[in-house]
Amino acid sequence: MVNFGKRLAVGIAAAGFSMAAFAADADCHWRHDGAAPSAACAAKFAARIAQHEQQLHDALKITPAQEAAWKTFTAKAAPGTPPAGLSRDEAAKLPAPERMERMLGMMKAREARMTERLAAVKEFYAVLTPQQQAIFNDQFRHMHHHR
Repeated sequence: MVNFGKRLAVGIAAAGFSMAAFAADADCHWRHDGAAPSAACAAKFAARIAQHEQQLHDALKITPAQEAAWKTFTAKAAPGTPPAGLSRDEAAKLPAPERMERMLGMMKAREARMTERLAAVKEFYAVLTPQQQAIFNDQFRHMHHHR
Protein backbone atom coordinates (compact mmCIF):
# COMPACT_ATOMS: atom_id res chain seq x y z
CA MET A 1 0.00 0.00 0.00
CA VAL A 2 2.86 2.36 0.80
CA ASN A 3 4.37 1.55 -2.59
CA PHE A 4 1.12 2.56 -4.33
CA GLY A 5 1.04 5.85 -2.42
CA LYS A 6 4.57 6.70 -3.49
CA ARG A 7 3.78 5.86 -7.11
CA LEU A 8 0.67 7.98 -6.98
CA ALA A 9 2.58 10.94 -5.51
CA VAL A 10 5.31 10.63 -8.16
CA GLY A 11 2.68 10.40 -10.90
CA ILE A 12 0.89 13.51 -9.68
CA ALA A 13 4.17 15.41 -9.43
CA ALA A 14 5.16 14.35 -12.96
CA ALA A 15 1.78 15.43 -14.30
CA GLY A 16 2.18 18.80 -12.60
CA PHE A 17 5.62 19.35 -14.12
CA SER A 18 4.31 18.34 -17.55
CA MET A 19 1.44 20.79 -17.33
CA ALA A 20 3.82 23.55 -16.28
CA ALA A 21 5.98 22.84 -19.33
CA PHE A 22 2.95 23.02 -21.62
CA ALA A 23 1.82 26.26 -20.00
CA ALA A 24 5.28 27.81 -20.46
CA ASP A 25 5.13 27.23 -24.22
CA ALA A 26 1.43 28.01 -24.60
CA ASP A 27 2.11 31.25 -26.47
CA CYS A 28 4.54 29.56 -28.89
CA HIS A 29 2.16 27.31 -30.75
CA TRP A 30 1.27 27.94 -34.37
CA ARG A 31 -1.19 30.77 -34.66
CA HIS A 32 -4.09 30.48 -37.06
CA ASP A 33 -5.09 34.12 -36.92
CA GLY A 34 -2.30 35.28 -39.24
CA ALA A 35 -0.53 37.13 -36.43
CA ALA A 36 3.22 37.00 -35.99
CA PRO A 37 4.58 35.03 -33.04
CA SER A 38 5.35 36.93 -29.87
CA ALA A 39 8.87 38.25 -29.25
CA ALA A 40 9.39 35.64 -26.53
CA CYS A 41 8.32 32.86 -28.88
CA ALA A 42 10.59 34.15 -31.65
CA ALA A 43 13.50 34.27 -29.19
CA LYS A 44 12.85 30.66 -28.11
CA PHE A 45 12.69 29.59 -31.75
CA ALA A 46 15.98 31.38 -32.55
CA ALA A 47 17.65 29.77 -29.53
CA ARG A 48 16.49 26.31 -30.62
CA ILE A 49 17.83 26.90 -34.14
CA ALA A 50 21.19 28.03 -32.76
CA GLN A 51 21.32 24.94 -30.54
CA HIS A 52 20.56 22.61 -33.47
CA GLU A 53 23.16 24.34 -35.63
CA GLN A 54 25.79 23.95 -32.90
CA GLN A 55 24.93 20.26 -32.47
CA LEU A 56 25.27 19.68 -36.23
CA HIS A 57 28.52 21.67 -36.34
CA ASP A 58 29.94 19.54 -33.51
CA ALA A 59 28.70 16.26 -35.00
CA LEU A 60 30.25 17.08 -38.39
CA LYS A 61 33.53 18.17 -36.78
CA ILE A 62 33.83 21.12 -39.16
CA THR A 63 37.47 21.91 -39.91
CA PRO A 64 38.84 25.45 -40.05
CA ALA A 65 39.01 25.09 -43.85
CA GLN A 66 35.27 24.28 -43.93
CA GLU A 67 34.22 27.04 -41.53
CA ALA A 68 33.51 29.61 -44.28
CA ALA A 69 31.29 27.11 -46.13
CA TRP A 70 29.51 26.33 -42.84
CA LYS A 71 28.78 30.00 -42.16
CA THR A 72 27.51 30.48 -45.72
CA PHE A 73 25.31 27.38 -45.38
CA THR A 74 23.77 28.43 -42.06
CA ALA A 75 23.11 31.95 -43.37
CA LYS A 76 21.42 30.70 -46.55
CA ALA A 77 19.51 27.87 -44.87
CA ALA A 78 18.24 29.94 -41.95
CA PRO A 79 14.48 30.20 -41.83
CA GLY A 80 13.32 33.61 -42.88
CA THR A 81 10.24 35.50 -41.92
CA PRO A 82 7.21 33.46 -42.90
CA PRO A 83 5.00 35.05 -45.52
CA ALA A 84 2.05 36.91 -44.11
CA GLY A 85 -0.95 34.65 -44.09
CA LEU A 86 -4.63 35.25 -43.90
CA SER A 87 -6.54 34.93 -40.70
CA ARG A 88 -9.45 32.53 -40.78
CA ASP A 89 -11.83 35.49 -40.63
CA GLU A 90 -10.15 37.19 -43.62
CA ALA A 91 -10.07 33.95 -45.60
CA ALA A 92 -13.75 33.32 -44.91
CA LYS A 93 -14.64 36.68 -46.49
CA LEU A 94 -12.85 35.91 -49.78
CA PRO A 95 -14.56 34.17 -52.68
CA ALA A 96 -13.24 30.64 -53.32
CA PRO A 97 -11.19 31.50 -56.46
CA GLU A 98 -9.48 34.43 -54.71
CA ARG A 99 -8.78 32.33 -51.62
CA MET A 100 -7.27 29.62 -53.81
CA GLU A 101 -5.08 32.22 -55.61
CA ARG A 102 -3.76 33.39 -52.24
CA MET A 103 -3.05 29.81 -51.21
CA LEU A 104 -1.23 29.19 -54.51
CA GLY A 105 0.84 32.34 -54.00
CA MET A 106 1.89 31.19 -50.52
CA MET A 107 2.75 27.75 -51.89
CA LYS A 108 4.94 29.30 -54.60
CA ALA A 109 6.74 31.42 -52.00
CA ARG A 110 7.42 28.31 -49.90
CA GLU A 111 8.63 26.44 -53.00
CA ALA A 112 11.02 29.28 -53.90
CA ARG A 113 12.42 29.24 -50.35
CA MET A 114 12.84 25.46 -50.51
CA THR A 115 14.73 25.83 -53.82
CA GLU A 116 17.10 28.33 -52.17
CA ARG A 117 17.69 25.95 -49.28
CA LEU A 118 18.33 23.05 -51.66
CA ALA A 119 21.04 25.09 -53.40
CA ALA A 120 22.61 25.89 -50.02
CA VAL A 121 22.59 22.22 -48.99
CA LYS A 122 24.17 21.12 -52.28
CA GLU A 123 26.86 23.79 -52.03
CA PHE A 124 27.72 22.84 -48.44
CA TYR A 125 27.47 19.08 -49.06
CA ALA A 126 30.12 19.36 -51.78
CA VAL A 127 32.79 20.50 -49.27
CA LEU A 128 32.11 17.70 -46.77
CA THR A 129 34.21 14.55 -46.55
CA PRO A 130 32.45 11.20 -47.15
CA GLN A 131 32.31 10.61 -43.37
CA GLN A 132 30.79 14.05 -42.80
CA GLN A 133 28.31 13.43 -45.63
CA ALA A 134 27.17 10.23 -43.90
CA ILE A 135 26.62 12.16 -40.65
CA PHE A 136 24.82 14.95 -42.52
CA ASN A 137 22.60 12.38 -44.29
CA ASP A 138 21.68 10.83 -40.95
CA GLN A 139 20.98 14.20 -39.31
CA PHE A 140 18.94 15.40 -42.30
CA ARG A 141 16.86 12.21 -42.31
CA HIS A 142 15.82 12.85 -38.69
CA MET A 143 15.38 16.61 -39.11
CA HIS A 144 11.62 16.59 -39.55
CA HIS A 145 10.90 13.89 -36.97
CA HIS A 146 11.45 16.06 -33.90
CA ARG A 147 7.87 16.16 -32.68
